[in-house]
Amino acid sequence: MIARWAAVGVWGAWSPGAGAQAPAVTLAQHYHPAVDLSAYWVSEKYDGVRAVWDGQQLLSRQGLPIRAPAWFTAGWPAVPMDGELWAGRGQFAAAQSAVAQAVPVDSQWRALRYMVFDLPGHPGDFTTRLPALQRHVAALGQPWVQAVVQWRVASHGELMAQLRTHERAGAEGLMLRRADAPYRGGRSDDLLKLKSHEDAEAVVIGHEPGRGKYRGMTGALLVRLPGGQTLRLGSGLSDAQRRAPPPVGTTVTYRYNGTHAGSGLPRFARFWRVRADAPPGSGTAADTRQNGLQPLPDKREQLSTR
Repeated sequence: MIARWAAVGVWGAWSPGAGAQAPAVTLAQHYHPAVDLSAYWVSEKYDGVRAVWDGQQLLSRQGLPIRAPAWFTAGWPAVPMDGELWAGRGQFAAAQSAVAQAVPVDSQWRALRYMVFDLPGHPGDFTTRLPALQRHVAALGQPWVQAVVQWRVASHGELMAQLRTHERAGAEGLMLRRADAPYRGGRSDDLLKLKSHEDAEAVVIGHEPGRGKYRGMTGALLVRLPGGQTLRLGSGLSDAQRRAPPPVGTTVTYRYNGTHAGSGLPRFARFWRVRADAPPGSGTAADTRQNGLQPLPDKREQLSTR
């Protein structure tokens, strides 16, 4: 029999049927070498779509219902799960496409796995939650629901060697979960992410016309960062995306290498992909003016997107 936990103070937004609001999921900080690795479990970072089972339905990180086929969640009990809908290494687009359909397509969902990495309603710390998670997933007996493998590392050098091994095999990176932490929403050192590059999300608020070989197409996306600054993303766009760029209001992901010391803006920012699983943003040129935001000055040395 699968256990159910009355986690008072932890359950919160996880009550079944509370999917109208965004679930209070654990969010990651960036790993840094000063971290005490003896306090963490390590796992692969899965490049998929974050999905929360609230006891009745799958929800996106933003609290939007994910329309999975009935068979996919058949028999799942009212025990909240936190995980990733994953189509395999290097297959993010396939996972995103499946989740984005208003009517689920069985053939797309047959290629997905729900990689479960936590139990939000369990009252124990992560070391206690881990065997409970493994028992819970095993009791479901569904091959498309899998418990994420967790392990320990002894040193920063060992961790970096594992990162290189996983990335060479096509993994996005590694995640670290603090062993003694309860499940709690928000961004903290309870959860750390480690990748060779950094990435972040922004909302498209405009398109800049192309020049030279890109004349008649989009030269760069103008995007708004969460802090209100604007940024040009010129590199990373395919010719097809320049001809039909992500529309205003779209959430996109970009990669970068560190930040500028003065402005804090990303260095060498380049477009990576559209986040079709994120709700449309409200960013428009009018919104930008109303909020007092101004496009960045045309300083190529500062805004290089190479």
